[in-house]
Amino acid sequence: MLKSQLGYRAAMDELINGLTEKVGLDKATAEKVIAFLKEHAADVPGWLAKAGVKDKLPGGIGKLF
Repeated sequence: MLKSQLGYRAAMDELINGLTEKVGLDKATAEKVIAFLKEHAADVPGWLAKAGVKDKLPGGIGKLF
């Protein structure tokens, strides 16, 4: 596996672990959430803006949208 693929996998594992530990999802559901977000990545900024949470995201993430 290439170094970039290892970094990607590590990031996905970290996201899955965060969803299971902090949100309480089981691993299979966390993987489905990630797949959904990957499919709809272009739509996410609009959803966040529409929901009114864009400016409430931690670490200035909302400014990226």
